Amino acid sequence: MPKIIQQAFAAAGVRYLQLEAPAVPADLVLRLQKYRDPARAPSALREAAEVAAAEASRLTSPRVAVWRGPVTAVDPGGAVTLAHAHHFHSRLLARLLASSTEAHVVVLTLGEALEERVDELFKDHSALEGLFLETAGWAAILLLARRLRRQLMDEERAGGGSVTHRVAPGYGDWPVDDQSALLGVFGDAPLPVTVTESAWMLPRKSISAVFGVVREERHD
Repeated sequence: MPKIIQQAFAAAGVRYLQLEAPAVPADLVLRLQKYRDPARAPSALREAAEVAAAEASRLTSPRVAVWRGPVTAVDPGGAVTLAHAHHFHSRLLARLLASSTEAHVVVLTLGEALEERVDELFKDHSALEGLFLETAGWAAILLLARRLRRQLMDEERAGGGSVTHRVAPGYGDWPVDDQSALLGVFGDAPLPVTVTESAWMLPRKSISAVFGVVREERHD
């Protein structure tokens, strides 16, 4: 995206971050496949996890868009308004933002290459390889979401603040149907994802998230 366009959207509270592809550990892939002790997984599965982890790291091209703006209303009953114009109803979201006057809304995607490879593997009847690469993709999302939160925390600490954990449509009582409405906070800013009528994001290895900005208490 041309720099001048990025600057224009930055004035509206939108920015784009560059994150390096994570090194996905094979152990994390196995844990997500319900192996509590990855060292005890059969050797064939461990080898498949190692291949999938390496391939996921190679095929991941993270793209991130971040909006930062005001939390203009929070009601304990669950009504939440961002930037005066974006209305949601979720007790979970209301609890998250109860102490926040600002929030970050994030869109994060791995891009299309990994899921295209997953589709190829399933088409070629390589079900185990496809399943493990699919799992490795979600492992990459998990690692990137953690890294992004740490980055946002570091930025907010410079101003005496921090950030909450993340929630998104589909968590708890927040309807997944609100996905398009949540991304509406970005206005006309281009996003690395689209949302289907059934509220799925494309590329499939994508997440949205809301983080509340909180002020850290100071004790003199």
